Amino acid sequence: MNILSAIQFKPDFAKSKAEVKNNIRKCEKLVYQAGQYGSSLIVFPELCMTGYSFLSHDEAWPVAENLSDPANSPTFSSMKKIAIDLKSYVVWGFIESKGNTLCNSAALVGPDGNLITSYSKINLWGNDYLWATPGENAPDVVKTDIGNISIIVCRDIRDKIPDNIPRIAKSEPIFPEGQKIDIVAAPVNWGKSGFPSVSWMNFAANNNCTLVVANRWGEERNGDFKNDFGQGGSIIVEKTWVTHTDGLLFNQDCVVSTAQS
Repeated sequence: MNILSAIQFKPDFAKSKAEVKNNIRKCEKLVYQAGQYGSSLIVFPELCMTGYSFLSHDEAWPVAENLSDPANSPTFSSMKKIAIDLKSYVVWGFIESKGNTLCNSAALVGPDGNLITSYSKINLWGNDYLWATPGENAPDVVKTDIGNISIIVCRDIRDKIPDNIPRIAKSEPIFPEGQKIDIVAAPVNWGKSGFPSVSWMNFAANNNCTLVVANRWGEERNGDFKNDFGQGGSIIVEKTWVTHTDGLLFNQDCVVSTAQS
């Protein structure tokens, strides 16, 4: 039996890697809680240790990470350690540097601490457009001992952008027809909306998978600029639209978990 966990966390907006490390320390209690549950998969929110409200490429650059350089990538190093210590698969969202470009990305590491796959958000939203370059490739589906896992990031769950803009999310499932997928990890900063979002429910049904949504909550400021992500709301949705919210606390950090046979 697998335990799936979604971490709901409100980071302090971080403009330096020292501030990123402070967010990692703030999150330790939640990690410990997930460890107590015996979590097989732990999913953190989109941009979970930096916050979201960057207004330019130059502003986001100091907290960007390159997956080939873990020594200078505090979230990558931390997630590797969590995965090894808890013997879990871990997914998290971060700002990824690819040459001179930046992407809103997420990655999966295994219980041995090795990087399994990464993915860059294609369907950008809000101030993503001020600093991030859209990803170009659909998410991988990787085989693990807890099932076939893939990653998407926030708005990739739904499609509301013009046809001439590159994206993968369409009215049909984003994965190839016949592709067996058991779990999709979805780091999100969803904002204020109905809970659970109909988009989440439909995604799980359309893709015949369990969707693990790790959301953040609360107001975030960058100078005079403000994002308000509302009360939060993290959830695990089965393909049959059965939902799991055990451990959910609105307007608070928390861990939502469920057992999957």
